[in-house]
This record gives sequence, C-alpha cells and structure tokens, in this order.
Amino acid sequence: MAYAQLGAYLSVRLSHVSKLANGVLFVKKISLMAAVTLLSGCAVNPYLQPMVDGPSAKLRLASVPSNNNFVAVPLSESCISTEFKHGGHIATLGVKANLVRSLSRLDMPAYDEKLGDSHQNEVYIPAQKPFSFQFNGVGISGFTPGQTDSGGALYSWCRKIITFTPVENANYEALYDYIELPNGKETCGVKLFEIVADEQSKYKKVEVDNYQVVENYCK
Repeated sequence: MAYAQLGAYLSVRLSHVSKLANGVLFVKKISLMAAVTLLSGCAVNPYLQPMVDGPSAKLRLASVPSNNNFVAVPLSESCISTEFKHGGHIATLGVKANLVRSLSRLDMPAYDEKLGDSHQNEVYIPAQKPFSFQFNGVGISGFTPGQTDSGGALYSWCRKIITFTPVENANYEALYDYIELPNGKETCGVKLFEIVADEQSKYKKVEVDNYQVVENYCK
C-alpha cells in the first residue's frame, strides 16, 4: 500500500514538473517571438512606402560598380560624414543587397535590365521640399575616393551627397558610377535624372538641372 501511495505521489509530482517545464518553454517561446517582432518593427524602412507626413516622389538608386554601396540620409547636408540621421538608412546596393534582401521595386519606368537587380533599388522620398541622400561606396585599394577613411590599406570609401527638391509623384534616378580623373585614376561620380515620357509615350532619362553634389568632408 505504501508503495502504491508513493507511486501515485511521484506520478502527480512528475506531471506537475512536466507542466511547469512546458510552461517555462512556452513563456520563453513567446518572449522570443515578441523580441523578434519588436526588432523587426524597429527595422522597418520608412522609404519603402509613401511618406506619411506629406507628398512623395519615387527615386531609383543605381550603382554601376560591383562593390557594395550603402545609401543613407546624411547627418549634415553641407559636408560628408560617416554618421547618418537616426532611421536614415535608405538602401543597400551591390553584392550585400542580396544578403540583406534590400531589393525594393516600385514599378518605376526605364528600368535597366543589364545593370542587375542587386545594383538598383527603388524607394519613396519626400517631395516638394529639399531632400539629401548620401552614397557610401566601398572599393578595393586603387579606387581613388575624395578621401580615404577606412583606416586600412585594403578598402577605401568614396562618398557623395546629392541634394534636390523632388516634385510630387515624379520619378527620379540617381546614378553612382566610376569616372576617370586627369591623372588616369578612377573616382566615383554621381548624376541625377528625371524619368519622363516623350510625345510617343516612351520614357527617357533627363538630367535634372537644379541639384547639388557635395564632395567635401566635414572638418
């Protein structure tokens, strides 16, 4: 009889421990899911949807070089810095774009099929007021930037800021490409185009007249 009572007691205790363990695992699972959800929410890119506080335009960011290029809203519009506004990341171009899944498409016209998906990203930007964004291209040694700030001999950065006032609902393309200097070395150059339809309803890229390019670094 004593053995039967002991067996029943142990059975109840084991059942209680099992439920407690399952409860702990369940709580841990819920906590992990909440953390993932919270982190995902913090990582939402505001430039992947129309602006919530005003009119929008569309901007295609294109980078010809095969190196990675990180595009963000600069901390200062008047000089180049390695710091950016909080929540100011716009897009990643290049090989890393596939890794971070930064491949946004907004069905903009005149898409360059030859350039490749990882080197083009389409986003929304605020319109009817000045907007600045900074290309941050990283290249192998031998690439001549305005200033080398990588701190090492292998990689160097070439950064350029573009500032302009987008028109509401207009389509733009910013192109980052190599240009050759008089001494034969290469550096980065940027151009800004508006994508417009001609009389035959065919789209073409026309360079914007009133945009500014900043090359000097903050002191």
